Amino acid sequence: MSKIIYGRHPVLAALRQADNPLEEVIVAQGAGGNWLIEVRRLARAAGVRLRVQERAALDRVCGTPNHQGIMARRGSYTYRSETELLDGLEGLESPALLVAADGLTDPMNLGNLCRSAFAAGAQGLIIPKDRAAGVTPVVAKAAAGALEYLAVYRVTNLADCLRRLKEAGLTIIGTAAEAQDNIWDTDLTGPLVLVIGSEDKGLRPRVRQQCDLVAAIPMARPVIGSLNAATSGAVALFEARRQRLNKAISY
Repeated sequence: MSKIIYGRHPVLAALRQADNPLEEVIVAQGAGGNWLIEVRRLARAAGVRLRVQERAALDRVCGTPNHQGIMARRGSYTYRSETELLDGLEGLESPALLVAADGLTDPMNLGNLCRSAFAAGAQGLIIPKDRAAGVTPVVAKAAAGALEYLAVYRVTNLADCLRRLKEAGLTIIGTAAEAQDNIWDTDLTGPLVLVIGSEDKGLRPRVRQQCDLVAAIPMARPVIGSLNAATSGAVALFEARRQRLNKAISY
């Protein structure tokens, strides 16, 4: 089954990945602009077929009218394995920064978290195989091209995977609104995994047990409760990036 990618940024990012070619690109009739010139150039260079169809046809295939006039097909998304994750740690050029999503079910949350993870310099995102959102066209659209670069590891048991990462020398930091420690006072400069809980239940007990520390994001107005999962992940990720940049400057 083909994977559907839609939206200008996701399709352009996919076209730039020469080692993972698209099957075809489809543009809505009447679409135009500088972005389309770039799409045509990249498709021609990669030998990817480009077709024009009525906008209604793209609406049906994408399941939404919010495709920005372009979609593409590619073979089903290929997840990385836990073995690849563990084997790849030694080859990292900078301290590991991984994100684990503990049971996110909202595709938009997962896509936005992927986008933030890539933008903040994370080397990968880990998701559980069951009872969680996987990579879908909606996720790819929300990720805005990040999935063309960010490795997504799908594991059978997230708690066991975190234990193995801890044994490999990584620190496991969970996030929770009710935690006593806060993210600003937590050292995020070493090799670590940031664990983001699900939208409704937060961190599951077995996953929380694997965390070396659980930290909260200090809020000026806590009366609203917690931030959503993708926003919490973005705040924690960019705090890690800020600390790492400051540490590099100090050296």
